[in-house]
Amino acid sequence: MSLPISFDDVQSYYCVGDLIITHRVIYFFPHTDSFEENKNRGVRPTDHLGFIGLFFDLLGAGSKELHTTTNHSRLLKSGLWKEGESSQMLQSRLDAHIAEQKKEKQRPEDFTLSLPKSMRFAVEDIQNLSVDYSGTLAFDAHYDNHFFGVGLKRKKLLREALREGGFLH
Repeated sequence: MSLPISFDDVQSYYCVGDLIITHRVIYFFPHTDSFEENKNRGVRPTDHLGFIGLFFDLLGAGSKELHTTTNHSRLLKSGLWKEGESSQMLQSRLDAHIAEQKKEKQRPEDFTLSLPKSMRFAVEDIQNLSVDYSGTLAFDAHYDNHFFGVGLKRKKLLREALREGGFLH
């Protein structure tokens, strides 16, 4: 495997985004508010089916897992990531983008309506990193706990990327 790598459509708290693993730096770029998406969906067709409906909901979540991708990040489409570039080249571009985001002022009322800003985690900032049985990456950084649901299908690839990136030994 060769870094950088993107794990696309990763669940983190109430949003979905792209998790980027590079040498010694992890990035998360949120792109979808999953709480708002679920609220807009309203009543599901399976809501009236009880336990059978729960089974179909779980089946649907499992089929979503089958359609997960790597290296099809929205960052490619936006031009922030160019295929075949090194971790260092990507890191400098992503760091500049995050710095620009931090400069943007947000009104207080926007905090409840917007996605979190993109995040950067250097290896020296990360503690207690683990990947659980379900493929959830968890660690402590920046005075907070972070959880990223990569999923079962991509768990092995995630571990390999973390090892190559210097996060696991």
